[in-house]
Amino acid sequence: MPDLKNTNEILSFAHCGLCVEDVENGVGESPRDYARLEIGWTELGLQVWCVRHECNVMHIDFEGAKHPADTTRIHFQKPRAVK
Repeated sequence: MPDLKNTNEILSFAHCGLCVEDVENGVGESPRDYARLEIGWTELGLQVWCVRHECNVMHIDFEGAKHPADTTRIHFQKPRAVK
């Protein structure tokens, strides 16, 4: 089984092409800040949906295979206020 981590291990980002065009045309600061994506499970696998443009970004078909996943998150503690 692969060594799954709950830290950001992304090597290449998936963006809505229309959002990227908007950012290139001066709307928004960056694709990351401008994006409004929903990610969820479908009958086939996993889909990334652009809420801003109401379009598919990516739909991954797992072809019935089950894959390991890490659904934990890192818990950051807020600094305590100094009195």
